[in-house]
Amino acid sequence: MNYRDYFEKMPKVELHLHLDGAFTLDFLFDLVRKYGGDPEIKSISDLKQRFIFRDFPHFIDTWFWKNRFFREPVDFEESTYQTLLALSRQNIIYLEAFFSPWDYQESGVSPTDIVRANRNAVRRAEADFGIKCRLIPDITRDHGHEHALDRLNLITPFLSEEIIGIGLGGSEQQFPANLFKEVFVEAKNRGFHCVAHAGEAAGPESVWSAIKDLDVERIGHGVRAIEDRELIEYLQIEQIPLEVCIVSNIKTGVFSDFSEHPFAKLLHKGLLVTVNSDDPTMFGSTLADEYSVLYRELKLTLPEIRHVQLNAVHSSFAPPDEKQAMRDLINRFWIDNGMAVTDN
Repeated sequence: MNYRDYFEKMPKVELHLHLDGAFTLDFLFDLVRKYGGDPEIKSISDLKQRFIFRDFPHFIDTWFWKNRFFREPVDFEESTYQTLLALSRQNIIYLEAFFSPWDYQESGVSPTDIVRANRNAVRRAEADFGIKCRLIPDITRDHGHEHALDRLNLITPFLSEEIIGIGLGGSEQQFPANLFKEVFVEAKNRGFHCVAHAGEAAGPESVWSAIKDLDVERIGHGVRAIEDRELIEYLQIEQIPLEVCIVSNIKTGVFSDFSEHPFAKLLHKGLLVTVNSDDPTMFGSTLADEYSVLYRELKLTLPEIRHVQLNAVHSSFAPPDEKQAMRDLINRFWIDNGMAVTDN
């Protein structure tokens, strides 16, 4: 079995994926045609070209461009269902996925309807393909902090087996984390898991703020922590997980190429790092591609890759029995493929 076969076939856990950026191209193209089209989009190939980004602001602009083609609750439910089908075929067994129900107000779909649609899709997908997905609504910096508590109030009635936390994505430099301190304190009091993007478009000070002001349980991205030795030491001691998305970081210009990416350094310094696909369709990547980068570009060994797999299980918000079942499945894969395993 070659390395690519390993990464396609091995059971995988994803902790940082945006459903809004993980639609299938076929489904989005159908929506474009359904709602009158775009003169620049005449084929799937044209659609792929639309997702080539100059920088992070261009990525955000493109994000809102594709949102205009999601106009009815059924669009969200079917998109998520088709996404989960595609992910299950990639041997992703467990997923914690972000989505932002407040990004579509211009389309006239209520955030409540979007939450229900994604919840329905998750339930259908688990019943039909066995993939387990839990959802983390992203209250999104760009919608401002003034009404962030209103957004939390909207999703609070849905806190359940499927809706488990809140996230904070969006324009990290323009809307610093400390503006959202109040809503994160309240979310934690209500029983939500709390995570935030930090250390992607902004530097290590953003990671410090997510930790100190928001008291997050995981950091989305966090790669620019490498610029601050004290922060690296803190993350190593506290073992706050980092949801690293390597291909995303290259496509949005956080790093110019794989040789600059600090994932291997962070791992070797003892940080709790995981690898994820972020917005796989928009970046033309998959989780297997991310693992291939670890092996081919960053020169991680197969035992180190197994370690990263298990980091994802450990860092998930799954209950202990589910975590153990995932560990057993991962270890069985490696044993069946000739690797001796030890507890991790």
